[in-house]
Amino acid sequence: MHPSDPSAGHADRSASGAGGPRAADGSPSQGVGKGKLTYGSYLKVPELLSLQVEASSPVHHDELLFIISHQVYELWFKQMLHELHAVCGWLDRDNPSRAAQLLQRVHAIQHLLIEQIPVLETMFSVEFAQFRDHLRPASGFQSVQFRLVEFLCGRKNARMIALVGDDQSAQSIMQRYLDMPAVYDHFMRMLSRLGVAVPRDLLERNVREAYEGDERMVRLLVSVYARRDQGYELFRLCENLVELDERVSLWRFHHVKMVERMIGGMTGTGGSSGAKYLQSTVASRLFPDLWSVRDHLGTAVLG
Repeated sequence: MHPSDPSAGHADRSASGAGGPRAADGSPSQGVGKGKLTYGSYLKVPELLSLQVEASSPVHHDELLFIISHQVYELWFKQMLHELHAVCGWLDRDNPSRAAQLLQRVHAIQHLLIEQIPVLETMFSVEFAQFRDHLRPASGFQSVQFRLVEFLCGRKNARMIALVGDDQSAQSIMQRYLDMPAVYDHFMRMLSRLGVAVPRDLLERNVREAYEGDERMVRLLVSVYARRDQGYELFRLCENLVELDERVSLWRFHHVKMVERMIGGMTGTGGSSGAKYLQSTVASRLFPDLWSVRDHLGTAVLG
């Protein structure tokens, strides 16, 4: 419990040292009472630190780095999903400002995902080769949470469900996300409620399929950009969606270069084509309409 929490009683604050006797350096002079919540018990630190189990034998020094890096990715993917669901919720409430603010948090997480790659690159490819075969047939392609992020952002691909093999729980949640409206669907529906004449067929489209873009939406969004001073919150939301898309591509680019550096042109541990496949995803766009708007932003629109 945070010391500033008003629900914390005086006795609890005293026992935790928040209001009790302190040593000369300002730290609590008494230990935490038996059964009281601690940093370690709240965050489940002992359990967390027990989850790094190397597969190599004898254990290779660099495998711990490999495991921790990917576990950290999964934790941030969980937070991204949490925020993206909230973004969809605020769009459903016709609140583009709040949705944009949470997208900025997602951008900050994406920045961390990109900045983590150089840590992995401190591992020489010859060292990775020493334990890589112990990972088969596991593969990053099987990251369920990454696929959920992709699906929620609109990159729908039913074939990805087969990558998790016989894991019925993973198949079920991936199918559920495949069936969900993506962020852009929530965005178009909000625009319609706010008076933008979004074509009905786009509002009722099959959300199980990736959205490929539509010139009619591009023209509508050009008008949003042209009236940005009168509708700044919508304009800001559009730019935050573009940034989300851009940062996904940046992460993919850095990721594929790291893979090339580590394994060259070899196939992935799960049987994929490795870097060749990853390279093909870099140019993929989540929100094609918002990119196409740039082709129409001439002097008349910019004002």
